[in-house]
Amino acid sequence: MLRKLLLCGAALIAWAATCIAAQTREAESAVPNFASANFGWQPATFLDFEPIEGKAPPIGPDPTYSPGRGIERLSDAENSNLKPWAAAQMRMHNDLVRNGHRAFNAQSRCWPGGVPGQLLFVAEPLYFIQTPQEVWMIWQRNQQVRRIYLNREHSENPQPSWFGESIGRYENGELVIDTVGFVEHPYSFVDNYRTPHTKDLHVVERWKLVDGGNAIEATVMVEDPGAFNAPWWGKARWHKVSRPISESICAENNLNYETFFKLNEYPMPEAKTPDF
Repeated sequence: MLRKLLLCGAALIAWAATCIAAQTREAESAVPNFASANFGWQPATFLDFEPIEGKAPPIGPDPTYSPGRGIERLSDAENSNLKPWAAAQMRMHNDLVRNGHRAFNAQSRCWPGGVPGQLLFVAEPLYFIQTPQEVWMIWQRNQQVRRIYLNREHSENPQPSWFGESIGRYENGELVIDTVGFVEHPYSFVDNYRTPHTKDLHVVERWKLVDGGNAIEATVMVEDPGAFNAPWWGKARWHKVSRPISESICAENNLNYETFFKLNEYPMPEAKTPDF
């Protein structure tokens, strides 16, 4: 009798372990569905990453600057997490604003926003295409496309680009994205405060559905030993909007915009030769 009880107990333990393992595998491989032809995701986070409790915060605004003194945004160039060269570059951009120059904003000047800076573009929705091999993020503005590859590892020497080389996986119902291989460019920033980075920038994002599938939340970890003393963390959110993607061209008529309003602006990207 005792032997039968022991055998039954062992069988029950084995069955429970099998169920737990199956549930774990199912959770790890759960695929959140961000894609639709009928709706997109409108940013609910306004211009800045939200801090995450217990983590080093993103670079923020100049604490001595009052928004009432002007509409342009100045950065906290004295933030202790900045390397000296990065702080000096941000002071330069702040000085330009104080002297009447427009503050740089990638999307208003038709430049790619990079990673994770592109996540802070608030004016138009974000859309997704998901396949077993890739995830595409498509911003309505200027049809900017970022590709996340699900079926490979990072290249040994990734070709530097604005969005970097993004490798993703699904884990516990989240899309986890690891990105390296960024281009170093005077207008490539990690946020809306003209915070620069080096070629060693490394960004890890976790995207998940929240609010019963009516919103998306993404947390980002940003590390770059050449620009920051320690990694920092931030969060952004989007809410579902029932509208299909439409064409939105950025570059048209911007020269007239500068001419009519007499604004001291950053240049727009311009191809000197055809790319075909």
